[in-house]
Amino acid sequence: MTTLQTVLGFDTSDRDKVRFHVLEVFYQGGWRAVHLAFPKLSRATLYRWKIEYEKSGKRLNSLVPQSTKPHHTRQMQTPPQVVELIKSLRQHYPRMGKVKVKRFTDIFCEKEGLPPLQESTIGKVIKRHHLFYAGKGKVRRVRKSQPKVRIKLCPQAMNTKAGYIQVDGVKFYYVERYYYFLTAVDIVSKQAWVKMVPTINSKQSAQFLEMIQKEAYYPVHTIQTDNGSEIHAFFEEAITEYALTHVFSYPRHPKTNGFVERFNWTIQDEFLFEAEDYLLYPDEFEEKLKGWLIWYNEQRPHQSLEYLSPLQRYKKGDSCLKSM
Repeated sequence: MTTLQTVLGFDTSDRDKVRFHVLEVFYQGGWRAVHLAFPKLSRATLYRWKIEYEKSGKRLNSLVPQSTKPHHTRQMQTPPQVVELIKSLRQHYPRMGKVKVKRFTDIFCEKEGLPPLQESTIGKVIKRHHLFYAGKGKVRRVRKSQPKVRIKLCPQAMNTKAGYIQVDGVKFYYVERYYYFLTAVDIVSKQAWVKMVPTINSKQSAQFLEMIQKEAYYPVHTIQTDNGSEIHAFFEEAITEYALTHVFSYPRHPKTNGFVERFNWTIQDEFLFEAEDYLLYPDEFEEKLKGWLIWYNEQRPHQSLEYLSPLQRYKKGDSCLKSM
């Protein structure tokens, strides 16, 4: 059954329904009835609707308002040489906006005897001629995503070969700002590394991995991290370059990185809380940090190493050590 609501196009606007209602009133009571019901509606408008409606065979679609856009619209006329000037400026300086471009067009127009352009006109020229060059020519590097090797449980030191490194980061707050540190620990030998960095990102992490490679007592074979963005890009390239195995913990599961998480607390409890005032003096802090790391790796007794330091245990030649 065809109804007013199911006729194609008729239900897209309330104005076509009003027109149909007006014509219904007209057919039943004539112009006088229409004038009483719709006093602001002119006779000419009513008869125009009536003619269009009857001419179409009383199709409801004929009452749908047509576009009122003019058949001929004004086109903005901008001298070609001015357009070329704007294009040249935008090509050489893609971030130059219309306000700054106007300074150059004013000088050019005055020299050539042309009327100056308004800022809004320059903006329209840029938009209509698609004079957008910022970012063009730069190709975004797309990394090939490799399936991640994830582990559910933290490895046991007694069942692991030395050279298995867990890497993480620490954010330490002092005097209204954060300080960032990259941390790592060999879960077997307990040798540890710490580096203060401006921010934790993949480039800093790659440099940190290079330091670990140079200073490790045992050959590094595996790197374990969480899923932060700092372990992508440059860090992944460094792992590939050194031919290391990279394993990940599951998201929101810090226990899988238990060794380095425990070391993160150790460095804060034994060093940062005591030496935090030196953070205001970077050179002195670096010296303090180096000294503490030497003590931690070479002199500090570790219960899991039978109260030997990592260096002392290394010199004994044991690579498979007692678990914590």
